Amino acid sequence: FVMPEMQSFVRSFVCSFARSLVRSFARSLVRSFARSLVLSFARSLVRSFVRSFIRDDAPHTTASFVGRAARP
Repeated sequence: FVMPEMQSFVRSFVCSFARSLVRSFARSLVRSFARSLVLSFARSLVRSFVRSFIRDDAPHTTASFVGRAARP
């Protein structure tokens, strides 16, 4: 009943729509994953810095490294 060119147009439209949907979903997924990764890395860095700051007998290499990394 539907014309073949109309069918192909609908098929290409659906394909492009699905592709853009998948792309946006993957982008949001990657963004949230990167954000959680950065947050966990910063949290562990701060935890190690605080631990080395509290313990005076700890080696100050981690503290100096964190200070060097924090400084631009």
